[in-house]
Amino acid sequence: MARAPDSRIEQAEAMYRKGIKLVEIASQLNLPEGTVRRWKCTHKWDNERSDKKSERSQRKKGGQPGNQNAVGNEGGAPDLNKNAEKYGFFSKYLPEETVSIIQEMPTDPLDILWDQVQIAYAAIIRAQSIMYVRDQKDVTITKIGQKDGETVTEERWEVQQAWDKHGNFLQAQARAQKTLEGLIKQYDELLHKNWELASEEQKARIAVLKSQVEKDEEKPIQITFGRASERHA
Repeated sequence: MARAPDSRIEQAEAMYRKGIKLVEIASQLNLPEGTVRRWKCTHKWDNERSDKKSERSQRKKGGQPGNQNAVGNEGGAPDLNKNAEKYGFFSKYLPEETVSIIQEMPTDPLDILWDQVQIAYAAIIRAQSIMYVRDQKDVTITKIGQKDGETVTEERWEVQQAWDKHGNFLQAQARAQKTLEGLIKQYDELLHKNWELASEEQKARIAVLKSQVEKDEEKPIQITFGRASERHA
């Protein structure tokens, strides 16, 4: 007996045609995001959009005889239609995963810049764990090459002393912090340039961030070596 089709596929497709993002559809239907993306690709939802657009293009351009829809309309297609055309174009030439990322990306320049600020800040925090130096005896020895000869095998090793690793960490953090400061400055300038158009959330972001930065700057810089066991004692 043939398996009945999943009714959620039609429901998800209907939501997609209303302009709802794939991640939102997955959340509302309590489904994995990958499942919804697979349905979109398998059932060719974007292709059906393109077919409907082609049918509309065959009609006479401009208003149809007796059509009163244009009364009081300033002209121009709804934003949803424009988005469908834009993403339909992308889907023809870009991988599906790339198109999905584009669909989820913010369009407001302030929000885009804020995402970059958060990513840069998160990278700095994450580096604290990755580049942590336990103490002055924390030496890293890494095999970086090997050459096999007829009678002898040659191996190359790299030795990083604790002070080397800590020095590299400080240099990397300095560069990352400089990048973060530049992004924050750009956000602040763009925010005040469009202050009247900015949302309250966009205004509050920079205030909270500046407050946090000022607190960090007031703290004395202290570099110490200690054992991991002592840190968690």
